[in-house]
Parts: sequence; C-alpha cells; structure tokens
Amino acid sequence: MPITLAKLIKEARLRRGDMKQGDLGRMVGTSEENITAIENGRNRQPGPELIANLSHALEVPVEDIYAAIAGTLNRLPWEKVGDLDLKDPELELMFRQVDGLLDGEAKERVKAFIRFTLDEGRKRMRREREEKK
Repeated sequence: MPITLAKLIKEARLRRGDMKQGDLGRMVGTSEENITAIENGRNRQPGPELIANLSHALEVPVEDIYAAIAGTLNRLPWEKVGDLDLKDPELELMFRQVDGLLDGEAKERVKAFIRFTLDEGRKRMRREREEKK
C-alpha cells in the first residue's frame, strides 16, 4: 500500500520531536491550517515552493514527497536501510539482518525499536546542540 503525502508529512513532523503543525507552518511559510489540511489529506498537491520547504524543514528528500503525491512511495524514507544515517556499522548490520531474516510483526517490531533508538539519539544530540547555544 503506497504511503500518502498526508502520512509522510505527519510522520516526518512527529519524528522531529515536539514539533507542532503551527511550528512547521511557520518554518515553511504557510499556515497551520494548510499543514493540517496536508496531514489530513485535504491538500494533496501543495505547490513546488512549499514542497521544497517541507523537504528542507523535515529532512525528507523532495523526490520522496513527489512520489507520495504520485502514489508511488512504498516505504517511509527513514525505513530505507541504505539511506539511514547510521554512525555505528554494527547497528546497520543488525538492521540489514533483521530486514532479511524476519517476517511480519516480529520484523516490524524490531525495526520500530531500532528506529526509536535512532530517533532518541537524534533528539538527544539536538538538545545538546541547543543547550550549547
């Protein structure tokens, strides 16, 4: 089942921590109502400038946003093993092994745990950078 633009944008925003729809709207130069409309599937084709701004603010490749609009995005960008920003080769190897060995719910649970661990690390690094400022 393809990933919709609504799901992609909402999941990407939520991955950024405590970012609210209004925060994202201000970052990309649109209203909170427009972000809500995108995340609820009422605005399925935002303009190119907004797409570029969403890509930058959410750190999502612009081609993935266009693929979601076209209905051809089959995985969330952070689920692509090759695209993960893994500093630890052992963690990447584990992710690849899980991807190849397990099926169904067990595979998804392990992958969700790995994603959670990576997200928590990114949040911690972001907080540390902010505290230094």
